[in-house]
Amino acid sequence: MVQLAADVTAYLHRREVVAYEQRLARAAYAYGVDLRRSAWLASSTFGDPLIRSVDRNWNELVADLSGSILQDPARTAPMPIMEEIARLSHMLRAPLPALRQLVRSSAITNWPLVTPLGTTRGAVQWLVVDSERLMSLPPHERTFLLASALADLQCEHAPVVTAHLMAYRADRGLGFVRTLLRPWAKVGIFSSDRAGLLGVADLGLAMSALRAHAEPIASWMPAHASLQMREPALADFDRSSTMARLRLLLQRQTQAAEGEAPTVGPPTRVAASEETEAEASTDDHDDDGPARDPGERSDPYRHAAKPPQPEPPPDHDEELARALAGAWSLARCDARLTRRLGLL
Repeated sequence: MVQLAADVTAYLHRREVVAYEQRLARAAYAYGVDLRRSAWLASSTFGDPLIRSVDRNWNELVADLSGSILQDPARTAPMPIMEEIARLSHMLRAPLPALRQLVRSSAITNWPLVTPLGTTRGAVQWLVVDSERLMSLPPHERTFLLASALADLQCEHAPVVTAHLMAYRADRGLGFVRTLLRPWAKVGIFSSDRAGLLGVADLGLAMSALRAHAEPIASWMPAHASLQMREPALADFDRSSTMARLRLLLQRQTQAAEGEAPTVGPPTRVAASEETEAEASTDDHDDDGPARDPGERSDPYRHAAKPPQPEPPPDHDEELARALAGAWSLARCDARLTRRLGLL
């Protein structure tokens, strides 16, 4: 007999745990004003009816897009895109979204290269990608766009984008929705840009991708802040402690990968075999005692070297302390951006 009540309780518990993990993960890089506004929109008396309409009309939107706009879900995206999404999701601690592709048609021009769609509280999370155009981009631009879209899902921007798409497909109310949700779209783009910089890990490449895709392709997408506001904000975040930690982590991973590279070749094998034979000869004819039993020599575990004792972890990471010495706190980056936007 299936205990439905127990299953529902466990499911709700897992959702709460996942939501808590997402809040911790996005707090490490996202713009604080964006997070507070998103939380208020999802729970306020003013914003709840509008956002809940996204949940009510989601199935209708999916039926409208299926076939004419979106490919069959069974068709997989190119492997480089899927691998990049998996890597970025692991780095950002973001949940893996459902990946949908646009149909291969030149008529689909009013869609971004990557579109985050979903319902409230992360119940449904989609990434709609234009695989052909996305694969034609340079790698750093593709990484920047995918990381930004994953941040939109993680920071709960997807319902805002979905509300704009629903109004556009219904041919009514797009201007009203855009005006109503402008305060959220205005600040949400800065969190997305920060995630793009985290994915690229280089300010120059991130700036290049930002300038190349600053203007939205789709006319129905939410209105974003200007490029003149986004570039200084991204430069400030590049000086943050979050970026300092990321660069140090990538440097250590590179050093570890280079140190663990195998160097096995014929000379090494010959030298190892000669050393083994010399040790066996020494064991057989020990000057201090009689010759050993052949059965004792054939035991490979008798004279095995003991594994080295692991070194205790350092009490203080001096390298990390030096990296963070001149870094800015995330609060300082947020404060400078808030003053620049005139939100104080």
